[in-house]
Amino acid sequence: MGGDEIDIPLSEEEKKEKIEFLKKKKLSDFQIHPYFNRDSYIKHGVEIDNIKEIYPQFDKIIAIFKRPAKKGYKYSFVYQLEEVKSLVICFYLDENPPKLFNAYFDYTRQGNKLKKKVEKWMKKEANKLQ
Repeated sequence: MGGDEIDIPLSEEEKKEKIEFLKKKKLSDFQIHPYFNRDSYIKHGVEIDNIKEIYPQFDKIIAIFKRPAKKGYKYSFVYQLEEVKSLVICFYLDENPPKLFNAYFDYTRQGNKLKKKVEKWMKKEANKLQ
């Protein structure tokens, strides 16, 4: 994470809204952002075919976070694949057309990781109030 970027957890209502948005879209509806294939290679080693296979498995989404972007937010959807393996797919949903920005496998226990992200966000929000 660079600078002051922090993952902002979505409310349950926002999560449902964003998952419903994805359910209405095929992966081919998303434009591939240049960052995904930066310098003619796949940035994090996740092939489009892997993403196509996992993308419609919406029941495996265990968390959604957002970060401020130039146009709206960058949304990260965490798909739990195994106990210590997840796929994070990042989209720019506020752009037209929406864009697939990034995807990477994460090999950590998501429960603790998600808890730390929420705690970090809560701490930052509390500091704003002081």
